[in-house]
Amino acid sequence: MPENNLPYHALGEICQHCQSLMLALLAENPQLKRRNYRRGDILLMQGNRQELGYYLEQGMLVSSRVNEEGRVRYKEFYFPTELSLLFAEWLRKTPSYYQISALADAQVVEVPLVLLDSLKWQTLRLRLLEQQLLFKEAKEAFLLLNTLEQRYQFLQQYKANWLEAVSNQDLANYLATTPQALSRLKTRIKQS
Repeated sequence: MPENNLPYHALGEICQHCQSLMLALLAENPQLKRRNYRRGDILLMQGNRQELGYYLEQGMLVSSRVNEEGRVRYKEFYFPTELSLLFAEWLRKTPSYYQISALADAQVVEVPLVLLDSLKWQTLRLRLLEQQLLFKEAKEAFLLLNTLEQRYQFLQQYKANWLEAVSNQDLANYLATTPQALSRLKTRIKQS
């Protein structure tokens, strides 16, 4: 099983300083819109310009890409207290390569990205970028340096909330396997 001191130990962890800055931004901007979405609703359509980030209060979001054959591949899950946005598109001001959708019923606060671009919130912007870089490094190591079994066991030990919140099909998509292969793996681990 993966050791906790390897680069992916911080997979999906939220920087506390970043979280407190995000909460300060929300408190100073009570006019920001809250919206509710149902599972399957698309918040940001693939190919559209991203003007909002989505601070998740309840539920679960996912960023994904739909290919030419209509197959969906998951890139990242977002859980409560996380800000969902596509960083590369935000920085480059380009149309979104991915879409953001609700993986479960969700309540979000819409955060205009112009706020994060403003001088007042540069510390938050920097913290978000640092957090994203660390997360991407962690995810790369997690996916490339481990077998499917090692990745699943890591999630069991360190990210049990992911396993509780994410369906077998959605988790298999994220782990780049089939739901059947993941079910067989789970059965084999339970039997050992």
